[in-house]
Amino acid sequence: MKHPTAKTLGQRVKERRLALGWSQPQLAERVGGITYQAIQQLEQGGGTKHLVSIARALGTTAEWLQDGHGPAPSKSVPGQALEPIRVLGLAECGPDGWSLWNGEVIDVANRPASLSGVRNGYAVYVVGTSMEPRYHPGEVVYIHPDKPLVIGGYVLVQRRGKKGEPPAAVIKRLARRTGAKVVLEQFNPPKLLEIKTADIVSIHRVVGSAER
Repeated sequence: MKHPTAKTLGQRVKERRLALGWSQPQLAERVGGITYQAIQQLEQGGGTKHLVSIARALGTTAEWLQDGHGPAPSKSVPGQALEPIRVLGLAECGPDGWSLWNGEVIDVANRPASLSGVRNGYAVYVVGTSMEPRYHPGEVVYIHPDKPLVIGGYVLVQRRGKKGEPPAAVIKRLARRTGAKVVLEQFNPPKLLEIKTADIVSIHRVVGSAER
């Protein structure tokens, strides 16, 4: 019979994950082949067929996660130490969440697992409220310039500025894309934005976010 104060499998997984500073999506990515919802379900008391892989990603054993027996995990796992990531500057400048893009490094943040080894990865702080409730002002958003775009995914788009002006940028949801235009979705207020492909400097994939 278990002691009433004994930790459950889900509690051990969650405590170990938090001790490493990872979100549920970051752990799922390190495990590979599972969604963050699978981690969420496990931490809430559900089961999983991926326990050995989850334990390996957490730097421990399935036995320790299940019942606490065996050596306790160390405070880190191989490859955990990641170099900081650049946070590039945005400044709110107009409607629909468009912000001035200066491309200068204004801060550094912890590098997420999703950008491990991605030398040109970067982050920006969310400016404005156009993407609430998905993204909030001051939240840091991580950008992977080389990750393929997917319809329904979130992107950071740079649009050419007027002559002598810096580009403008937005974080939106990619709704549609053709050879001639890109259609972006914002949430607050709900709206679709159409941008000519010729006016776009870059479209980069958002791969995560974190509160600051």
